[in-house]
Amino acid sequence: MKPGVMLYDASVGGRLILRGEDRRSFLHNFCTNDVESLVDDGACEAFVTDMRGHVVSHVWISAQSEELWLHAVGASLETLRSHLEKYVITEDVVIEDRTMSTSRALVCGVDCEAAADAIVAISPDRIHRATVGWVGDRDVLLWVEGEEDQELPLAAVAVGVPVGSPESFDARRIAALLPIVGQDIGPENLAQEVDRDSLAISFAKGCYLGQETIARVQSRGRVNRLLRGLECDGGWWPETGAVIRGEQETEVGRVGSVAPRDASEGGPAGSAIALAVVRREVAEPGTQVWVETASGTRPARIVGPAV
Repeated sequence: MKPGVMLYDASVGGRLILRGEDRRSFLHNFCTNDVESLVDDGACEAFVTDMRGHVVSHVWISAQSEELWLHAVGASLETLRSHLEKYVITEDVVIEDRTMSTSRALVCGVDCEAAADAIVAISPDRIHRATVGWVGDRDVLLWVEGEEDQELPLAAVAVGVPVGSPESFDARRIAALLPIVGQDIGPENLAQEVDRDSLAISFAKGCYLGQETIARVQSRGRVNRLLRGLECDGGWWPETGAVIRGEQETEVGRVGSVAPRDASEGGPAGSAIALAVVRREVAEPGTQVWVETASGTRPARIVGPAV
């Protein structure tokens, strides 16, 4: 395999399936992307929002021949299941939680699709796959139904794909500005504040719950807050929940996920990276902000999405 290919355990995070004849049209009415146009074996990213356009869940939807699989990064989907079930009235839709009955892994890096092909070939009737944009544009998510949580790592090792640590995955996730619902974003955030519009929101699809607010934000062209990264150099780590302040010492956000920078990705020794939803006035990449810590206020730099 080419250098840089890596498999990470991705079992933390919910998995739901939707079955029934109305599964596509039903889910289409509750999420921000176009589910009805998904071909079998296709996948898309989407937010499920409430009627005010606030985030209920952030998922990747994989279309199988008779099922829709919904995957979340790092967060449970119990709230999403309850949210969707209350709208099932006469529709032919069954929603099941498969989190505890599946294991899951992410293959990312250079030539990750070929690496995933080799892993799937070991057990093609058991391993499911979908293309997702978690830490790279063409990462491959693999999952297996059953209680054997080492099946995918063992298959990876068998074909020469190294297995990365949870700490490395978390660092790469944060560097890619990939949030976790309940930790980095939540019901206080509008979908567009997550700043993944081109990936997760279709502005051409028909009505869905929350669409009126999302369309209004789009027509006005801005939200007041945006998800950004923080670079923290000098051997200190911010704490999750720490206050972030701008030039006028006003609070502009709070720290979410935090991790040491992955050594393989470069950066100063001892540096940390974090996620935060911050006010628009400090959201420009390179902007200096200050983070409150137990030992005093420390400077940090805003990091924006890759262009």
